[in-house]
Amino acid sequence: MSASKEHLLQVTFQEIYENGYYATSVDKILKKASMNKGSMYHFFKSKKELVLAVIDAHVYNYIDKKYSAILDTDKNYIDSIFKVLYNKNSFNFIYGCRLNSLVQELSHQDADFKAALEKVYYRFEEIFREVLQKAIDAGEIQHPDVKQLSVYTVASIEGCLSTAQKSQNGDIYCDCIGQLEYYFKQLKP
Repeated sequence: MSASKEHLLQVTFQEIYENGYYATSVDKILKKASMNKGSMYHFFKSKKELVLAVIDAHVYNYIDKKYSAILDTDKNYIDSIFKVLYNKNSFNFIYGCRLNSLVQELSHQDADFKAALEKVYYRFEEIFREVLQKAIDAGEIQHPDVKQLSVYTVASIEGCLSTAQKSQNGDIYCDCIGQLEYYFKQLKP
């Protein structure tokens, strides 16, 4: 990917994340990126196409990179999950979750956005399905339906992030994640 295209994607992501899709104009993105419309239209046909690329390049990769690291663990899977989740420095409590912010604004407005964002959510849930299956196989927890447990886990994480965002307080997030951890302790054999 060219440096110009990557820069445009990064600036677009930041603008959309901080201000929302509908409140962010192409002109504002281009001004922040120090680019002209011709440069943007060289890479993308529309603002929508640009944001779809942002979802794929930045949001999907962010979720995949952040949570796939848990899969590299070879034991203590549940501890590894919470080590990542309790790392407050890796979350933004002002703007909230990158993924959830876009889902809330865009998924009900447009089928293409819905499909792109669902792809990210499915990856998020799949990572947790894999690690939770490893935890079950290792005897760390017991649960009759790992797929449902992974959906519940991701929904809980997203809910904790939204709750913290409303107060812009990472301590509230940690308290909420603490309840998820408490739930997992109840799943120990």
